[in-house]
Amino acid sequence: MQTLLAAIKSLTLWGRISASGSSPRVVEKRAAYFPLVGLIVGLLLGVSHYVLAPYLEPEILNIVIISLWISATGAMHLKGLKDTFDALEKQDGQSNGTLGITAVLIVILLKSAALNSMDEMLTLSLLLSPLFARWAALLFFFGYNTRFDEATRGIAQHTSVWPVLASTAATLALALYFLGRKGLWITLILSLFTLSLRALLHRGHSLLSNSNVDAVVELTEGLSLILLASL
Repeated sequence: MQTLLAAIKSLTLWGRISASGSSPRVVEKRAAYFPLVGLIVGLLLGVSHYVLAPYLEPEILNIVIISLWISATGAMHLKGLKDTFDALEKQDGQSNGTLGITAVLIVILLKSAALNSMDEMLTLSLLLSPLFARWAALLFFFGYNTRFDEATRGIAQHTSVWPVLASTAATLALALYFLGRKGLWITLILSLFTLSLRALLHRGHSLLSNSNVDAVVELTEGLSLILLASL
């Protein structure tokens, strides 16, 4: 239970407003619960959309949902996305933050466009996208023990094969149940995207950081919405 609470704190607004009281060992094991936290966030978004849909126009409702999405996570994934692209910009001798802000705006606009293009699939997509993205974050950690910075390496070292297999099985089962074979294709694309992005970020940053993990969550959320709207 403490590990689950540590995972919730690390991925939601709760972590912004409350200091972590968990031991370092509990915190390092939290990655196994990332998909469950994603499901909790998805339930919040899906229920909110279902409740508000009769009262708001779709375009306004989607903006409200995206705002709630950002607020529920304390905007930490967007911050990680910005920091990741800012670091890439600094490698080219620039440091004005333009690349990071541009990446954030593009992801938000893509999410908004994907939501606006959906109809009956919207509530289900809001439920599944946060789950898929945090499962991708778990994959991002797995097998890269020595390639994370000191602050994040302990999480990677405690991301063992059995939690990854269990989380993957549960995620695939939900994807198959709700989406059929389409869900399996989406999870395959997300996993390949995550592993490719991990290799690229490692090449560009040398050591991976928590900001890179947050960036992966944000990017895979956007990609999963695009796939759900398109396939």
